[in-house]
This record gives sequence, structure tokens and C-alpha cells, in this order.
Amino acid sequence: MPYNNEKGFSLVEVMAAFVLISIILISFFTLFFKGRETTVESKKTIDATYTAQQEMESIYATTKQASNASMKNILSTLQYQMKSCTNPSKTIYTNNTKYKNEVVVVEVFKNAKIDTLRNVMVSVYDQKKVTDPCQSKVNPKAQMENIMRAGD
Repeated sequence: MPYNNEKGFSLVEVMAAFVLISIILISFFTLFFKGRETTVESKKTIDATYTAQQEMESIYATTKQASNASMKNILSTLQYQMKSCTNPSKTIYTNNTKYKNEVVVVEVFKNAKIDTLRNVMVSVYDQKKVTDPCQSKVNPKAQMENIMRAGD
């Protein structure tokens, strides 16, 4: 005896609804995971920027206290070690011990116009990505540059 007045859903309708709900949920979960990843990367960038700013302020304060000191003496006071690189126009100093997962690299350039000024660039790298600070193939997490008066 055929039933013409059946109420309910067929198996095909249930499966179609399940597929649609799955597609919608997967897109929302992807959105949430991407948002989380972006938040973590933003936090790392903010922390690295804070580190670069803190180091730049330390260098500036030490430069003000020892006004006639050379940049080499100022950075060695702040526990930076000089690295010998092949490029003679810049001098690189590193501090690997101050921060847990970061390498702080300070590059000092002679100013092209005024001999007593030094361009000082503080770069913060991920410790896992930088092996040789003389090679600039790795992008820094944060970077700051300033011009300071220092002796040689």
C-alpha cells in the first residue's frame, strides 16, 4: 500500500544539507585560523619593534652621556660585539644574549655629508632565521634608523 502523504526528509536531502553545512563550517574555521595566525604575527612584529626602539633609545642615551666617545666604545658598553664583514662602508655589531628569541644587529654607517655624524640602524631578526648578520638576505622583523653624533 503506497503512502502518498509521507512527511520527513529523504536520505538525499539530508546528505545535501550535511554537505552545505560542512562547506560553511570549513570556511568559518579557515577564517578563524587565519585570524589567529595574523594576530600571532602582529604580536611578534610589535614585540620586535619595541625591542628595536628600546635598543635605539639605549644607544642614544649612552651617546648623550659619553658625548666624545666613539660608536665602537658606546656599543661595547651596551655589550655588543663587532662582526667583521667584507663591506668596508658599514660596521656591524650584534647582541645575541640580551633577548631570548631575537638577534639585535646594529649597523653603523658614516654619514656622507657630515663626518661627525653616524647613521645607526637597529634591526631585529628572528634567531632561527639569521645565521650570519653580515648577509642581509633575511628580512628583519623590525628596523629603526637614526642619525647620531659620535666620535670615531
